[in-house]
Amino acid sequence: MKITLAKYAGFCFGVKDAMDAAEALGTDVPHPIHILGHLIHNKQAVDRLAKKGIRMVPHEELDTITKGTVVISAHGVPDDTIAKARDKGLHVVDTTCPLVRKVHDATKKMEKEGYEILIYGDEKHTEVKGIRGNLRKSDVIHNPSEINVQFGRKKVFMVSQTTQEIEKFRELAEKLKKENPQLKVEDTICVPTKLRQKNSRELAKIVDVMIVIGGYHSANTRHLAEVCNRYTPTHHIETADRLQREWFSGKRHCGVTAGASTPDWIINSVIERLQNEFGGAMEELPLQKN
Repeated sequence: MKITLAKYAGFCFGVKDAMDAAEALGTDVPHPIHILGHLIHNKQAVDRLAKKGIRMVPHEELDTITKGTVVISAHGVPDDTIAKARDKGLHVVDTTCPLVRKVHDATKKMEKEGYEILIYGDEKHTEVKGIRGNLRKSDVIHNPSEINVQFGRKKVFMVSQTTQEIEKFRELAEKLKKENPQLKVEDTICVPTKLRQKNSRELAKIVDVMIVIGGYHSANTRHLAEVCNRYTPTHHIETADRLQREWFSGKRHCGVTAGASTPDWIINSVIERLQNEFGGAMEELPLQKN
């Protein structure tokens, strides 16, 4: 069985920078060290930080932190959360992805110009909560069948959670524009997400089975699995031990991709097991970066 690793797989630059910043924290910052929420949506990577004594705390527990350092995740938080932490005398390390910060800036600017803000994404996701936390009023929508906001001829500015699926975003924007010609749309899905989805889609079309690696709670990884599953049988796993022999019975070509929160060492362990236990022969190494 031939194994092909997607050209764009694993950490995007925003997640990599966040992980590097967290892992580099040492005695030069006030202790204890707390990460507000999950630094990234990957249980194994978070567990690795926990072993270094870096504690994860829910956003709502910021009030309970009285000293030390607070790390803001790549997903970002509302501006007043950072201000509150600093007012408490906490040292703040902000690892918000620059592309997420651009969405914050764009929506705040357009709200000041009189636009109502509409966000395509998951209203429970940390990134979306962070964007909405800076706005007086906003709506969230996830697919065309959920349209329940009467736009009339209002000035509406629509953006996307950065890790959503591009085709669904375009479909929704097109449908909403028919309702409201004044709708202004900015495609804020990040370039690494677009490249990963496009590359994974192309790979899924030519293989017999796809393995998508990443946290089960990772939105961008779930979207990758959804994209791939349209073209070939697809299995979303977190770690190599979740691989099952029957998935590869009679398969001649296996494609592998990974979400933006998946570390190289997890991807490599999956590749190794495919080679050592399932008779796979690697076609493309080393892992390429986006």
